[in-house]
Amino acid sequence: MHGDAGSLQSERAHAAGLRRDQAFGATETRTIRQDILVCLPEPLHPVSRMFLEHWLAGDLATAEFLRWFHMPNSAYLSVAECVLAVVAGA
Repeated sequence: MHGDAGSLQSERAHAAGLRRDQAFGATETRTIRQDILVCLPEPLHPVSRMFLEHWLAGDLATAEFLRWFHMPNSAYLSVAECVLAVVAGA
């Protein structure tokens, strides 16, 4: 069984290939592109936001983004598809 929520987030970040400093506060929160805001729920889960920000910055492969973005909420599967469609059309 997993420990606390922080350790679970750390495990997910590690599995996605992100260094701890990339995943947890060593960099400022990045601004999310305005054109994809139409896809995002309010509020967006912080773990999903972390994976989205790193994918948009090019630090995370698309396959890894699709694997991890929806982990906090399975309803985010359609959100990820929307984000991909908007970015591909940009």
